[in-house]
Amino acid sequence: MTSLIVITLRRAPLLRQTLEALARQTRRPDEVVIVDNGPDTDTETVAHEFGARYVVEPRRGYGSARNRGLAEARGDVLYFLDDDCVAEPDWAERLWDTIAGGHADLACGSRGTARRGLAARLEYLSTDGPVLSPRLAPGPAPFLSTCNLILKREVVEKIGAFDEKLAMCEDRDFTARARAAGFRLRFEPSARVTHLSSVERPSDYLARMRHYGFGTSQYFAMRPDEPLARLFPKSATARLALLPFLAAAGTGYLVLRNLPHGLDAIPLSPFLFAGQLAWHWGGWQAMRRYNREQ
Repeated sequence: MTSLIVITLRRAPLLRQTLEALARQTRRPDEVVIVDNGPDTDTETVAHEFGARYVVEPRRGYGSARNRGLAEARGDVLYFLDDDCVAEPDWAERLWDTIAGGHADLACGSRGTARRGLAARLEYLSTDGPVLSPRLAPGPAPFLSTCNLILKREVVEKIGAFDEKLAMCEDRDFTARARAAGFRLRFEPSARVTHLSSVERPSDYLARMRHYGFGTSQYFAMRPDEPLARLFPKSATARLALLPFLAAAGTGYLVLRNLPHGLDAIPLSPFLFAGQLAWHWGGWQAMRRYNREQ
């Protein structure tokens, strides 16, 4: 049996588009579980309209909502899909073939964007482009995203649930732990979804980057064994002093990682640099809070 888990919070119109696409799948999951981090009557109405099982998880947070989905789902193969992602008709089948064919124990597909405009493009180059572009090659991966994921139930049984203490990156932590436990992770770009991003203005982009910088920096501080953690000092003073240099390094990384499929990363690099300044400003704020709480 296969189960698909979607966590959501007051985004019924977006959820409707996600469920409409799921209804067109060439291989439909046996059940769809909607975990509402609200609750919200509009979300419940949409879930029931498409025959999904509606569950309320009042404890806020990605980890809490995903863990409620794991507890409610009955399948021995589990899908995760974000509520703002529209899957191609063969999405579930391609991920299923990756697992059923013995190529991986966890697999993640690619994510494109439907939004137009400078801000949306900058967000894509800063987030999904380096790791989730449909133009990237398939193969083993160090970690995966729950925006578009399939895994065997045995993974959960062996490594446990998502870490609810993490405000962000709970999926990175979960899949990295799975890899450390010996499970095989694979990126399969042919399993495509389209992200309906809410970033429309430059201010949205900068705010999103600050939020990501805050959450990701918290994650690295709590997981010092991560290979990249040593690049991000825990000292708030050091983070502030190094902020422009870290932003320049981050911009270089984004340009290099996007070049194979996004040549516009070069002319857009000054704007990406502004986003990286916001990202590392969020990181500085995270370290101020982290050190106060220690």
